[in-house]
Parts: sequence; C-alpha cells; structure tokens
Amino acid sequence: MIRIDRVSPIPVYKQIILQVKKEIILGRLKKGDRLPSVRDLSKMLGVNVNTVLRAYERLSVEGIVASEQGKGFFVKEDLGVSDQAVKLLREAARMLKECKVEISLAMMIIQEVWSDEKV
Repeated sequence: MIRIDRVSPIPVYKQIILQVKKEIILGRLKKGDRLPSVRDLSKMLGVNVNTVLRAYERLSVEGIVASEQGKGFFVKEDLGVSDQAVKLLREAARMLKECKVEISLAMMIIQEVWSDEKV
C-alpha cells in the first residue's frame, strides 16, 4: 500500500502523507478504515516511528484521518475526488500508453497542463 522512495527529494513523512491520500482517492482506503499502526508502518517501511507519527498527525490536522485513543488512526474523509475524475485519469493514462508516451514525458505534460490550467 505505502512505498517510500529513498532517493526522492520529498521528505519521507510527506511521501507517507501523499501515499495515504492516493490510496483514499483510488478507493483503496475508505472512510472508517484503520491505517496501519504507527509501529507496524514504521517497521514495514524501515523508518523511524516519529516519521510515521508526524505524517499521521499532519493528516489528522488536515482532517483526513482521526485518531482514537488506544485504537489508532482511521480515515475520516474521502477527499472529495469523484470516481469520474479517477476514471478520466485512467482513460488519459491508457491513451498515452497506447501512443507509446513514456511515463516521465506523461508526467511532464500533466505538470505543464496543471500549471497552465486556470481553476
């Protein structure tokens, strides 16, 4: 579920936050689901317990997860990304793959479109 890229310039705690959000958006984590315990995720990723705790606490401050004393952290919100948005992203990815566009180029295109888009 959660993977860490040790050569990424993104801090590990931030990678954990982004990975949890990704899992929620993709529907793999749903409202009410329990996140892995801080200690379990720390062992699984090979990172300090405080790193995982920092990520979970940030997610809690953002209102995405909630902690229950003695029980752990649970998904509180679905982030409001519709199934339709994920479906459109999957379709765009499929089309880019069919056109033999490399993932690094696809990401560059997405970043450019994202930056240009007036929301």
